[in-house]
Amino acid sequence: MERRGRTTAVRLVAALVLAFAAAPLEAQDGPPVGLIADEVTYDRETGLLTATGNVEVIYRGRVLRASRLIYDERTETVRALGPIVLVDPESGVLLADAASLTPDLADGLVEGARVLINGQLQLAAVEARRSRGRFVTLDRVVASSCTICAGDPTPTWAIRATRVTQDPAVRRLYFENARLDVFGLPIGYLPRLSIPEPGVARASGFLAPQFFSSQIYGFGVKSPYYRVLGPSADATVTPFVTSQGGLLLEGQYRRRVRSGGFDIGGVFTLNDGLDTSLSPNATRWFLTAEGAFALPREFVAEFDVSSVSDDVFLKQFDYSDADQLTSVTRIRRTRAKDMLRLELIGFQDLLPEQNSDSVPAILPDFVYRREFGPTVLGGRAAFEVAALSVVRETGTSMVRGTGGVDWRREWTLPSGVRAAARAGAALDSYRVRDDPDLGDGVLDRWTPDATLELRWPFVRRDAEVDHVIEPIVQLIYSDSFGDTDVPNEDSELPEFSYSNLFSPNRFPGRDQLETGARANIGVQYIRNDPNGWDMGLTFGRVLRGSDLDQFPDGTGLDGRWSDYVGALTVDFDWGLGVSNRMLVGDDLEFNRNEFALVYEGARGGLGASYIYLADDDTNDFLGPQPETSEFALGARYRVLPNWEVRGDWRYDAVTGSNLRAGGGITYGNECAEIDLSVSRRYTSSDNLPASTTVGFGVRLAGLGASSTREWPPRTCSFVGLR
Repeated sequence: MERRGRTTAVRLVAALVLAFAAAPLEAQDGPPVGLIADEVTYDRETGLLTATGNVEVIYRGRVLRASRLIYDERTETVRALGPIVLVDPESGVLLADAASLTPDLADGLVEGARVLINGQLQLAAVEARRSRGRFVTLDRVVASSCTICAGDPTPTWAIRATRVTQDPAVRRLYFENARLDVFGLPIGYLPRLSIPEPGVARASGFLAPQFFSSQIYGFGVKSPYYRVLGPSADATVTPFVTSQGGLLLEGQYRRRVRSGGFDIGGVFTLNDGLDTSLSPNATRWFLTAEGAFALPREFVAEFDVSSVSDDVFLKQFDYSDADQLTSVTRIRRTRAKDMLRLELIGFQDLLPEQNSDSVPAILPDFVYRREFGPTVLGGRAAFEVAALSVVRETGTSMVRGTGGVDWRREWTLPSGVRAAARAGAALDSYRVRDDPDLGDGVLDRWTPDATLELRWPFVRRDAEVDHVIEPIVQLIYSDSFGDTDVPNEDSELPEFSYSNLFSPNRFPGRDQLETGARANIGVQYIRNDPNGWDMGLTFGRVLRGSDLDQFPDGTGLDGRWSDYVGALTVDFDWGLGVSNRMLVGDDLEFNRNEFALVYEGARGGLGASYIYLADDDTNDFLGPQPETSEFALGARYRVLPNWEVRGDWRYDAVTGSNLRAGGGITYGNECAEIDLSVSRRYTSSDNLPASTTVGFGVRLAGLGASSTREWPPRTCSFVGLR
């Protein structure tokens, strides 16, 4: 009896595991089965084997628990009495009240089934059947990933279906007559619905729809469809339908290979649905592509390109507020002793008044720099070659070639003074075409320079706080010889700020070079406290031997003495950061000021900024510039653990008018994130009126979507009985 009982128990356990866990039938010949129970009895006359009390079966990582198991050897049927729990690492956790298995051991019926998949999605059914050793079919099902409370059993969202079929082989769930309820209210119905099981990283299917409302295009709906194209490629196609008859098709294709990858995306209008006064072209589109690849010999190829059919398409449909698109294709290599970069750059201006024929293309921008080693005269020497080509359909085109050498050495003098010396020379050669002032021809310019720098850092330590104050003086001389009147393509907008106070050249490019004798004078201060607050300060100005009239008045660099430039940053360890950058004249009036405040805390965040630019009519490139005074504010706050509100605002203090404003509210918990947003653009043009846009989105955890932030789970309240 004991030997036969053991054999029968093994067959019983294998049958149960096979019936519930989708294991292949031949697994009965696999590893042994573990059976634990308080009591096991076998009746020879009836052929019944009964295991009772804390029954636990362990087989191939699966665990089956029940209060009672009965196996009928004559009919080869099994009856399990609950509560039944089956834990399967692949298909999830199944709970049931009772179960019956068919004689062929491949099919079964489970009463009161409850399935938990990947610790997220819960499915409760009146009964469940297992067929063909693979499929699990649940009848009259409620599915949700939300916490369900006894006092308030209505989940945040739930799918009710007449039938759900689980296919563990492809890890998908198939719903029939599915109805989506949110807060107990039905909001959608689908006769058929298929979703991947939770935990599936990539699966083809429709994603959550998005809803919008705009005064330009009306009410809009986006319904993305995601398609897996293999282990390293996928695509998303999104129809965008508007109430004014617009039909747009968005798309994205992504591919990764061993050496890199790329993304290609865009949008194409079949019909934009807009009035002809707002729609400049019959066919409208936007394309973008970016990627990077590793090449042989440590080279890297990168590209980020984009193009749009017209100036206002991106703004009309809320894709972007950009005034210019920049496309870059690049090959680069950086090593210990040398650096190489080759770029092709294109621009597309999105301002209506801009003449597109005069917009340049950079074909190419090339730089190669290499250091001599290990030392030359106790310092580091290097040579550099560069080339720049600017091409226009209308206007000046030119090619610039540059070759130069430089040398730098550093010392530590008595009393801790740090000294550095630099010397260099460069030759620039230009080939100019169609310049209205210079005509066509070749121009050559030679520029030597020399710099002496002195820094005297003072360090003080108080407990855990470090103070460093460092006066800095740079003495610089440079001059240009030969053809000094050259086209200016990359140095039209010089700016004086704390970041280039100690730079030998304040022009942003190479076409214009700062010349003459000058001294950069300033001081830097740093306070570092790991457990408190940090502060940084930079302040200084430039003194020139003579005014060479190189800079417009509005830059603060004109005259023998420049304006005062400074920057202050303060960071607190509890999340607050404040910064201010300024440009102040001799009369102590601000010519430029930029203030920013950022706070990030556990329950919210705040960002505020203010920018002031004095009026300037001295810039030949931009023309007269009016005074600018703008405020910007953005904030978010968790008013309740599961509710967050946010808002943003931009205001023009000169004209006393709003530029943009918006706000939103988000509800989130462990299973859902629901977001409502409103934004208003107050600025307008002939074909871009002021407009208000409303957006609505829902992300449901367990249905292929995940929340963008962490939210606390729903909590259940327990009321005690008297």
